[in-house]
Amino acid sequence: MFLCASVQAGETQKKAPPKTQAATQSQATAKTPALKGKTVNINKVTAEELVKNVPLIAPELAKRIVQYRKDNGDFQTLEELLQIEGFDRNLLRRIKSFLLLEGIGGKDCTC
Repeated sequence: MFLCASVQAGETQKKAPPKTQAATQSQATAKTPALKGKTVNINKVTAEELVKNVPLIAPELAKRIVQYRKDNGDFQTLEELLQIEGFDRNLLRRIKSFLLLEGIGGKDCTC
C-alpha cells in the first residue's frame, strides 16, 4: 500500500507570502556581524588611532585618510572620504557611526 499526497482539482496550495523589503533587509542585517569600536573625530584622529578604534580600517587606508586631510584641510562632510583610494560607499555606510566631524563652524571658527 502506497500513500501519496496529491492536490485535488479546485484545491489551492498555500504559498508563502512574498518577502518584503524590510524582511529582506533585516535578514541581511542579521547576517552582518555587529562592528565594535570607538568614535573618533575624523578631523583630528591619527592613522594609528583610526586603525585601533575604527573597524575595517587598514593601516594603509588610515595613512591615506590622514594624508588627504593634510593636503586638503579638514573634512567638511563624511562623504568627502569617498575621494580617497580604497574608500567606497559600502565601507562608509558600515563605519559611519564611528566617525565624527568636529571642528567645523565651532566657537573657534574664523569662517
